[in-house]
Amino acid sequence: MADKEENTTVENNGNMNPKQIPGKVFNDPIHGHIELHPLLVKIIDTPQFQRLRSIKQLGGAYFVYPGASHNRFEHSIGVAHLAGKLGQALKTKQPDLNITDRDILCVQIAGLCHDLGHGPFSHLFDAMFIPRARPDKKEWKHETASLAMFDHLVKSNGLEVEMEQYGLIPSEDLTFIKEMIHIDTKKDQEKTSTAQDQKKSPQWPYEGRKEDKSFLYEIVSNKENGIDVDKFDYFARDCYHLGVQINFDYRRFLKFARVCEVDGRKHICVRDKEEDNMSEMFHTRLCLHRRAYQHKVNKIIETMITDAFLKADSVENNESTITIYKAIDGKTESTEKKTFRLSKAIDDMEAYTKLTDAVFEQILNCSSRAPQELRDARDILRRIINRDLYRFLGETRFKVPTEENISARKKELAEALGLTEDDFEIVKKGKNPGWKEELAEVLGGGLAKDDFKIVENIPALKREMAEALRLTEDDFDIRTIKMDYGKKHKDPIDHLYFYSKHDTTRAFKKKHCQVSRIRPTCFSEQLVRFVCKKADPKADEKKFKKWCKAKDFPEYQDDKNQSEPLEDGHQN
Repeated sequence: MADKEENTTVENNGNMNPKQIPGKVFNDPIHGHIELHPLLVKIIDTPQFQRLRSIKQLGGAYFVYPGASHNRFEHSIGVAHLAGKLGQALKTKQPDLNITDRDILCVQIAGLCHDLGHGPFSHLFDAMFIPRARPDKKEWKHETASLAMFDHLVKSNGLEVEMEQYGLIPSEDLTFIKEMIHIDTKKDQEKTSTAQDQKKSPQWPYEGRKEDKSFLYEIVSNKENGIDVDKFDYFARDCYHLGVQINFDYRRFLKFARVCEVDGRKHICVRDKEEDNMSEMFHTRLCLHRRAYQHKVNKIIETMITDAFLKADSVENNESTITIYKAIDGKTESTEKKTFRLSKAIDDMEAYTKLTDAVFEQILNCSSRAPQELRDARDILRRIINRDLYRFLGETRFKVPTEENISARKKELAEALGLTEDDFEIVKKGKNPGWKEELAEVLGGGLAKDDFKIVENIPALKREMAEALRLTEDDFDIRTIKMDYGKKHKDPIDHLYFYSKHDTTRAFKKKHCQVSRIRPTCFSEQLVRFVCKKADPKADEKKFKKWCKAKDFPEYQDDKNQSEPLEDGHQN
């Protein structure tokens, strides 16, 4: 629900006086009544943004949690609201930062448009479907599509003129907005690495704003420590709709946030007494992954949807394809019909605008005369509707390597490659990617090439399991699930900058001796889950458990027996 405010004042130059600009008030269940700038409303009232009404925030979780019916639409509005709140709070507390209304409006637009590129069922599309449907696009992420969709939104709706009317400078501000939506961390790291090698200060990699406003890049998507308004909104919104208790209070962060300079760059910091509140934020993230995002039934359903999409995607010109009419030579009266498969729609933003969760219903309701592949896809989706899901066989939890284990592995690697342990640090930091595969081979089944997490050769595992259970490889899905506090195996609190009430200008990181000891010491874990796609598999669970024990999988758990007896007869 939105109510329009009617008071307007226009200045002599034709631009609206920012203090008298009419806006719209939205009644949001999470943030209450929020007022948005009219330029944000103009963006909301476009087909590209309205599309987000039809994309579930939590993908397949709605099939598990009846309340998880919220969409990317309301989340994006919430992020725009919080981006404005944080920007305004910093401007009020620290006038010397020279934050302008123009800066805040740009940050709000970035918050509003940061999820424009999500596909059907959100992360299912870019994390599960596209890597298999388009191996040539393995690096494609929804953030990439958000930039392309934002460009399409601005151009097709003539918003550059509107931006100028509200005091923005499109040649600068469009670049700034896009940099906030998707920050190229690789580019930043390369420039920083080069500068360090040359013993220079890190180069400023962005063009939208100068380095003195570096903190603005931490409001919507914070790559420094993961604390940003995007998380503030989806933590609160997801917990509300899932019925999960949340202990983190983002309002306290808004109250105690300040900007301090660290090594020549300005960062958003928080009061030292807020350590517990920030710990709750990272713990909330883990709890949501455990209870909802990585819920075993949710992931099984998302696997089934992915399988259905892949089958539908294999057929040209079927009932799941996206049809658009493109103007020829720029003349709207002269058009040509173009169709796109699901995986190809990401190459054309006009087609992608029409791709939403509705494709689920299109496949589900396809005709009996549809191609066989599409009917196979329909049958998989019918199994979801009838709750005839893939069968969960069990999961196993691997131990995350300790620093001692990593040190031992470094020695092994150095010997195997004829290098010193110091050279191995080069491999670890990725300065010589050519060694990564060699590393994975040498440590086979040990440490991964990028982050030293344990991974298994999934195709080989599937072959072995199929052989043991007398089924085919296609009858199984083996999926690794990684859960952490946001910084892989590291403590995220170590990446936070704090300030004290005695000196609000000096930022510092807490030493281990200063951090509460009543905190976890392990911050990540990796699960491997085994799923059988056949409703009534030939293999019994005894054979499967026997196979798992033969593979020496630690802490094996199945669906029915979560507690295995110990050798002396006691229970875990």
